[in-house]
Amino acid sequence: MDVLGRVRLAQVAARAVGKASHVLERCVAYAHERKQFGQPIANFQMVQQMLADSAIEINAARWMVLHAAWLSDLGESHAAAARDAIAMVKVQASETLGRVVDRAVQIFGGMGYCKDLPVERWYRDARIYRIFDGTSEIHRGVIARSLGKRGAALFELNR
Repeated sequence: MDVLGRVRLAQVAARAVGKASHVLERCVAYAHERKQFGQPIANFQMVQQMLADSAIEINAARWMVLHAAWLSDLGESHAAAARDAIAMVKVQASETLGRVVDRAVQIFGGMGYCKDLPVERWYRDARIYRIFDGTSEIHRGVIARSLGKRGAALFELNR
């Protein structure tokens, strides 16, 4: 189970954060080059909000990945905390990727849905992250059971 957890952390959560970061970089670049009404769409408040929300969520997921990796590196004495952290970050990172890519479709507009650009592929690829290595719903069940056993402070090491 420890190996499976490390695989989830590296192959699902960390990759989801990396992919979301790449998508955000492409969205920022596109928002500055695409013009509507004589100005870049990056000047529009709703586009700014979508970019900011994506940056906030990616940063939170990235810190969760680092924290879960740290807990995992602490070894057997913190195995339960590491398992809980990995379950949480698997859900958070995969769902963050989904939201970031959904916003990318909005920012790219109709072109975001066409096969001419990579956005529609990102959208399809992002969906699988919430499914493989255990669905988000399964991981939420794991987290809920841990809450019942260990209480609400799952990241505290002394519990």
